[in-house]
Amino acid sequence: MMLFADVNDDINKWLAARPLVLAAGAAVFALIFFGLAASVVVTGKAVTKKGKDLEGGQAKAMGVVWLVAGVGCLGFAVFKAVAR
Repeated sequence: MMLFADVNDDINKWLAARPLVLAAGAAVFALIFFGLAASVVVTGKAVTKKGKDLEGGQAKAMGVVWLVAGVGCLGFAVFKAVAR
């Protein structure tokens, strides 16, 4: 039986040899999350994929979630860039 991870073995080896590519990808995600969090601060609304936009306390909570996700992505990017 072949695992899904085995299918991507060549990609995993390529990325392991080039950690800066992973760092750059994580940094892009961090910028997206920071942008979403900043939009909550500016507009007071958080956009959702389905349904109404979040407002008030729910929007602030979603902004905090996006901010934490951005910090996590940025931390991973720094780790991958430094710990070669």
